[in-house]
Amino acid sequence: MKAIYAGFPKTGTKTIEAVFREFGYNTYDFLENSYYLGKDWRRIIKDGGTVEDFRRMYKDVDAVVDGPCFMFWEEILEAFPEAKIIFSVRDEESWLPSFKKQIRSLATNHMYVLMQVLSYSGWRHFQFSNACALVQLGSTINWPWCEYPYSPTVWRRIYRNHNNYVLHNAPKDKLLMFDFKDGWGPICEFLGEEVPDKPFPHRNIGASIVKESMESHPIIEKMMREVKFTLGVLTLIGAYGGYRIYQNPASIRGWINAAMTRFKFW
Repeated sequence: MKAIYAGFPKTGTKTIEAVFREFGYNTYDFLENSYYLGKDWRRIIKDGGTVEDFRRMYKDVDAVVDGPCFMFWEEILEAFPEAKIIFSVRDEESWLPSFKKQIRSLATNHMYVLMQVLSYSGWRHFQFSNACALVQLGSTINWPWCEYPYSPTVWRRIYRNHNNYVLHNAPKDKLLMFDFKDGWGPICEFLGEEVPDKPFPHRNIGASIVKESMESHPIIEKMMREVKFTLGVLTLIGAYGGYRIYQNPASIRGWINAAMTRFKFW
């Protein structure tokens, strides 16, 4: 493990991910944690984890960013003491509405919601996201189309507590307080990487990451293939049911009568 980004979502997480990938790091962002380690994380959030768990989970990973890793930076650092911590704090008044918009986009992107309902991997992703929300937002939801309860008081408090804890407990010799305006220089020097011959990236402008991921992320593409398979199976079942009804119209009347009788009973 080379780097841990301990900043909260909407403090440059997707930009840092792009930086890590530019360095050639095997990076686990939110979707990678969900797809490959979701079961582990749900267990850890529910029942707790050990240093051995984190060492096993991330033994071949160079960098981690976003949820839930940023909340458990200390446990990951204990498993990989050679790792360095990168941290950034955003002004609270600009962070809160940006974070709210990001969270809301999870329930308003119809394809993202559909993917979680009609894909086995998508449903596991929803379970993982819900477990992360418990520690990041202090709340959960019942279904993918629901919006997480918005409590500015709780969200501000979680954000402040996390930032203060990192600043007071991260080893100073392993911590880079990063200002994105500084570009490549400080982070390249801190991680011992050469400065790339390209502009410094800027990702997830206006909470666009859900839309962008739905269009191009390989893990989302896998989940969408599962959705297509599920829709294909449902179509075949519907077509077969329609054919049987066409062959025996009286059967549908029998089903309706049975349903009406049951309804009256209740």
